[in-house]
Amino acid sequence: MESAVWELGKRRVVIECPASLGASIEQIQGFPPLRSWLQKLHADIEVRRVTIQSVDTFKSGSIGFVKLSSDAHFNGTRIPGVVFLRGPSTAVLLILRTQEGGRVPSRLDGGYAVMVEQPRVAAGEALLELPAGMDDGVCTAVKEVMEETGVAIEEGDLVELGAAYPSPGACDEMVTLCACEKAVTSDELERVRGRLGGCRSEGELITVRLVRISDLWQTTDMKTLAALYLWDRRKLI
Repeated sequence: MESAVWELGKRRVVIECPASLGASIEQIQGFPPLRSWLQKLHADIEVRRVTIQSVDTFKSGSIGFVKLSSDAHFNGTRIPGVVFLRGPSTAVLLILRTQEGGRVPSRLDGGYAVMVEQPRVAAGEALLELPAGMDDGVCTAVKEVMEETGVAIEEGDLVELGAAYPSPGACDEMVTLCACEKAVTSDELERVRGRLGGCRSEGELITVRLVRISDLWQTTDMKTLAALYLWDRRKLI
């Protein structure tokens, strides 16, 4: 068992990492979501010790996900301290509206949301979701939309709707929700429908689906429901 002591401001946290996990304590300390999580802990939540339980790496060799248990207390009372660290992400509600004969579509027109369908083992089925990806800034949204759907957007087209924790009981992930409305021709719309996207060599088996805005509420994807609500609150639909 390797261990190290982190001094983060007034906090002193012991990090323990079993050698059997195949990751060194230095690699664990260099995982940005771990440092970010410890730094943002409120003063009334005290974490004295962290034990790394599992580490998952990407093909590049960099750490992608870490599961840990922590000796955590809230105002002196011990509380559950299991955390799955993956860092922030960004999701985009991309709305396509058709334009014909030079007519610019209004927000009162129907329109389609560009969704990605992909198998999710944790859910036990293929789900319809917003295009999304692990966060490295605004460019994440632009990159993920292009990679997953083939639709090109610009950073200036994005409207930031807000951010939320989808599963704070055990996961640190905060999802930034954005929206983008784009006018397209009928031919362009059909080229998007059914497109295969994602990096299939990495197991991203994505099929692009177009869902009418009026039907979008039926999804079981929390990102979609939250983005749709926030978009609607802005009176843009």
